[in-house]
Order: sequence, then C-alpha cells, then structure tokens
Amino acid sequence: MAAIVPGPLPKHYQLTEILRQRILNEQYEPDAQFPTEGALCREFGVSRGTVRKALEKLVQERLLRREQGRGTFVNALAGTPTFFTLTSFAEDMRSRHRRPGTRVLQADVLLASARIAHKLDIEPGAPVIHLVRLRLADEQPVVHETRYLAQALCPDLLQNDLARQSVHTLLVEKYNLPLVRTLHTLEARVLSPEQAALLSARPGSPAFLIDRLTFTVDSAGTQRPAVWYQALYRGDEYHFKTEFNHHL
Repeated sequence: MAAIVPGPLPKHYQLTEILRQRILNEQYEPDAQFPTEGALCREFGVSRGTVRKALEKLVQERLLRREQGRGTFVNALAGTPTFFTLTSFAEDMRSRHRRPGTRVLQADVLLASARIAHKLDIEPGAPVIHLVRLRLADEQPVVHETRYLAQALCPDLLQNDLARQSVHTLLVEKYNLPLVRTLHTLEARVLSPEQAALLSARPGSPAFLIDRLTFTVDSAGTQRPAVWYQALYRGDEYHFKTEFNHHL
C-alpha cells in the first residue's frame, strides 16, 4: 500500500498523488462515494488539513465532486486519455533506481513575442519568465525543457533554486496557483545535430517532443493559461504510456 513518507515533498502533495493514482486506476467505481476525511486521516496518519488540501486539488481536477449534504463522489473518466507521467521527474527517476539531476541553462525575463503572448493569453511585450533546464539521470542528459510563464503570476520565481526545486511545486505551494488542466501534444522526432549535442546523443536518434499548456483558474473561476512547456526527450532513455478508460 502506498504511504506518506518523510522528505522534501509536502504530505498533501504526496497524498494527492496517491489518491489520483487510485482514481485513474479505477479502484473506485464511477459515482461511488469517496472515503471520508476521517477515514483518510486514519489510513494515512495525516491531519484533516492535509486531507482537505488533497481532496480540493482532486476536485479542481474534476476527478472528484462534492455534493452538498451527501459527501464526495468519484467522477466518471469516460473516454479520458491519461498520460502516466503524474509524478515529478525526480520521483520518476528514483522509481527507476536512477539519480535525478537538473542543470539550469537559462533563467531570465523577456518580453513576450506574438507567439508566446498568444499561447499564454497575455499582451505582446508583457514580461515573461523564460526557463531552460536540462534534466539528468545518473548525470546523463535525458530531457531538454523550456518553460514560459507570465511574470505577473510568480514575480520572483527566478530567485528560487531551480536546479533543486520543482517548478510545479513552487507554483502550487509558494504562489498558490491551482493548476487544474493540461493540454499535451506528443510528437515523434529525430534529433538534429544541434539537438543531439544538447542531449549528448547521436544525430538521427529517436526523440519525443512534448508541447504542454497548463491552465490555472482565477478568482472568478475562469481557466487561463499559466505555463507553456516544451521538452525534448531522448527516445532511448524515456517512454510514455497512455491509457483510455471507457465506461459503458
């Protein structure tokens, strides 16, 4: 059974990941009542506040719903494609018994081009945080990633230790940004000489390009783009699994 473990990840973050996996793995029937806060507190040995934060996140993701006077229920996942990259890069590498690492290649603020402004739904010329990192497994480059975020969402993000801290966790925990939805595009690629040099691979090697737009929700309940992420994954070092859940 999955458990909450001591470490740098907050308890409610760990609990959210455990409960999310249970829902996506269909351990609960659609429309079934979810375990109560008290039951989850007892099972995982955590406070009611920790449980409430985890449940709120899953409600925001529309995996759960609350019904007044009745409790919390599981939403159906009919036809929903799920990318099983739900853990952080560091967690994923450790699960493969590899040592994760991150090298920050570029971290600055630039003025949004027309393309970046369109992606993030901001005005052209607005200040944007630009972060480029190389993700390592046992010192071997496996992912080259680029992020763009409107600086207004997290003004001092670049002051954090971005070689050691998760950007996702910083946005949720430090800047209180609910990240509620992502749109993924996955493309097969062949590494150009320049791309191969970035990843210490051979030109012509297989790779995956991920284009991901992550949305937050404002005080009025409107979803807005928060992070535009592009990453090149070495095909010989990484693979992706997708599952489609169907309920008749």
